[in-house]
Amino acid sequence: MKKLKRLLLILAAEMTTSITGFALPPDSLTGAKTHAELLKGNILSETQFDTVNPLLMPDYDAVRAVFNKNSAELKPSLLAESLYLYKKTSAFDKSVVLNALVSISALAGIKYYSASRKTMRVFYEESSVINDPKQKIPQPDPVFNNEVPARFTLYARQKDLSFGDNVYRYDYIIDDNAIIFTQTNYTPLVYSIIPAVPKEKLRVIAAVIDADDYFLIYAASMAKVPSLPVINKKAGASFASRAEALIKWFTQSLSR
Repeated sequence: MKKLKRLLLILAAEMTTSITGFALPPDSLTGAKTHAELLKGNILSETQFDTVNPLLMPDYDAVRAVFNKNSAELKPSLLAESLYLYKKTSAFDKSVVLNALVSISALAGIKYYSASRKTMRVFYEESSVINDPKQKIPQPDPVFNNEVPARFTLYARQKDLSFGDNVYRYDYIIDDNAIIFTQTNYTPLVYSIIPAVPKEKLRVIAAVIDADDYFLIYAASMAKVPSLPVINKKAGASFASRAEALIKWFTQSLSR
């Protein structure tokens, strides 16, 4: 019944809008209860350990496909999700949204709340797009005008005060109603001198979905880490705080 209802909503939207895309009602993507919570203006968060199952993921096929692919490859032991409903300040323009999402250099200096230190802390001290993972030559942030590709990949060098100087791969997927990207650690992450996350064992999936008068923003951080309760608890809180910082950074970028 839920799928039939969504299909009817999609067909109705197609009859009244152009074939280039249409906004889906946000409550059809989240369910009425979650939508009511989102309308309060809060970022919703869920964290799970060991056996993980997404609780906040929007009912959007492309997002589910990306999540399932990464989850199957990684078999994560930790999952932290965040969901936010952002009131649009203008109509959905894929190039504008994409340009905000690929402004990797603008991530340098953003802050998040560190649960372990109980204070605000710099997330990325340095952040830049690079030509490739070996040479690591800094490049300008890409800029898209009007037309955008359906898929592309870029690499970034980012210095995290927790995990040091690392290379990440960003894989982007763009369709008529959403922009989705996956961030994967191309280099192993080390906390102090302790190996924390092996290469490609951290995935951050983020999606911005056109939803009527809103953007529905979803982030899911998943990792394959040792099953240690104390470390898991701190890592889960850290992932949630970092996702909140990224969501705020992105929405502020759109508001400018």
